[in-house]
This record gives sequence, structure tokens and C-alpha cells, in this order.
Amino acid sequence: MPKRRLIIRETDLAKAEKKLKAKYSSVTFTPFTKKYFEKRVTYFALKGKDYLAKQYAHYEYPSNMLGRFTSFVLHDNRYPRWLVRYNEQGEMLIRAGLRQPESRVGYLTLVDK
Repeated sequence: MPKRRLIIRETDLAKAEKKLKAKYSSVTFTPFTKKYFEKRVTYFALKGKDYLAKQYAHYEYPSNMLGRFTSFVLHDNRYPRWLVRYNEQGEMLIRAGLRQPESRVGYLTLVDK
């Protein structure tokens, strides 16, 4: 069963969840956290994949992180230009503008039927 990974906001997932569940056998959302990025930097550095470790090394600057990923596809190409920050729990939050609501951002793992 091939997997597909996609960076998506939780609000966008809520809108498209019905269609996704009909098309894929498994739909799993995992929010991005600072701890996740720290682990990925260490993992890729130990594996000797410096180009991937350098992508994740920018985790302190969340708005730059979204534009650097090569292993994920963005649900909306405008995400890197939006306002991105971490909350107190270390979760990545994104919003389209100052007067827009914040939403967690993470990756969606889709498994074909």
C-alpha cells in the first residue's frame, strides 16, 4: 500500500476529511512540534544525510521550515507566506492573516486502498 504525505492545516483537513476517508483506507494527522524537528535533525545527521538534516535544522524559524521541505507536499502553496509560530506546548500554528484564526499544522499520512 503506497503512502502519501501532505502538509496541511487542521481546518483544511476538517473541510476535506469526508472526501479523503472515502478515497483512502487510512487518514492520519500528526501535528508538527519542535521536539519532532529536533529528533529529525539528529536522525538524519546520524544517518549521514546532511542535506536533510540542514532542512530540519531551521526548526527555530517555523515560517522558513514550510518552504524547505522536500519530502512533503504542501496542501496549499501559500503556507510558507503565512504567519507561523509555535505555541507554549511547542506545536506549530499557522494563520493566513492577522485577523484570521490560528490552526495547528502538521502532516497527513494517506494510505491507498
